[in-house]
Amino acid sequence: MESMDAELARKTVKDYCCSNCWGDLELTPDLRGNGLYFAVCSKCKDETKGYVTRYFANRRRTESEFELRDATRLLQEIGIMPNPNAGKTREQLLKELGF
Repeated sequence: MESMDAELARKTVKDYCCSNCWGDLELTPDLRGNGLYFAVCSKCKDETKGYVTRYFANRRRTESEFELRDATRLLQEIGIMPNPNAGKTREQLLKELGF
C-alpha cells in the first residue's frame, strides 16, 4: 500500500471502505516523517488489501439482506429449517402482530 498526501487520504477515508471486510478506514501517519498518510482499515489494520466505495458496500449489504430473507423462506418451505409460524392460526398471528 502506498502512502498519500493528507487531502487524498481524507477523501479516501470519507468515500471508501476496506475491500476485505467493508470496515471503516482510518488515517495512520507514515512513520518515515514525510507528511504522508496511510488509509488503513480500523479492523484489519496492516492487512488492508484495498478499497471499495461506500456506495458499493452499502448496496451489497442491502442485497445480501434480501438474499438471506429469500433463502430462509425457501429453506422453511422445503422443510430444512423450522418455520416458527407453523401450526399457528391466522388469529394467533394477527394477535402477535398487535391487531
